[in-house]
Amino acid sequence: MSGPTRRFIEESFPVREVSAESARGKSIRYGHISTLHIWWARRPLASSRATTYAALIPAPKNNDEWNKKRNFIINLCKWGNSNNRHLLEQARKDILDAYGGIPPKVLDPFGGGGSIPLEALRLGCETYSNDLNPVAVLIQKCTLEYPQKYGAKLLDVVEKWGNWILEEAKKELGKFYPKEPDGSVPVGYIWATTIPCQNPSCRKDIPLMRQYWLVKRDKKGRCLPNSNETWR
Repeated sequence: MSGPTRRFIEESFPVREVSAESARGKSIRYGHISTLHIWWARRPLASSRATTYAALIPAPKNNDEWNKKRNFIINLCKWGNSNNRHLLEQARKDILDAYGGIPPKVLDPFGGGGSIPLEALRLGCETYSNDLNPVAVLIQKCTLEYPQKYGAKLLDVVEKWGNWILEEAKKELGKFYPKEPDGSVPVGYIWATTIPCQNPSCRKDIPLMRQYWLVKRDKKGRCLPNSNETWR
C-alpha cells in the first residue's frame, strides 16, 4: 500500500519525552497489559504508540508543522491519554489522510507481548502479528483477538474463572503464607544461602545477599531487617 514517501520519524522524534513516558509506564499496573502475563521483552506502550504513529504520517513541511506534530506525539504517548477519544480520532484521521482513506496494514512478525500490535490497532490500522513462542501467541490472542471477538461478556468470564483459580490456589498454597500477627499476608519470600557468623559469641546464620534493599527510589525505601528471626 502506498503512503507518504518520507515519514515524520525519518525527520525527527521527541525521544526524551517519549522515553520519560515509557519509563513511567513500567510502574503502572492497573489497566496495563503487562498485568495479563509477564513477558521479559515487552515493549513500552508509550513508545510503541508514538513510533507507530510517527512512522505512518508524512514528514513535516515546515517548522510550524514540525512543532505541532511533535507536541501532538508527546501528548498522544501519555498513559492518561491512552483512551482519549479526541486524540485517538485525530491520530487515526492523520494516518488515513496519509493513505488515501484506507487503513494501512501493519505487520509485527515477532509481536511478543503484543505492545506494537495493540497500539497499531488503537491507531486504527489493519494489524497482523505473529510469534514462534506459543506463550506470546496466547498473550496476543488475549490482548488483541478475544476482546474484539467476545466483547464485554469476556469480562464476566475472566472474573469468574480468575476468582476460581485464586480460591483454589489459596487452598493449596495458603499454608505456606500464614498471616502475620497484624493480619497482613506475605506475598513472597526471598531465598538466600546462609553461613554461620564467625564470631563464637554469635554464630547466627547470615544470608549471603548483595544488599538488603527491596526497593529504593523516589526518596522512599524498604529494607529487610537484619535479624536472625527474620531469616529463620
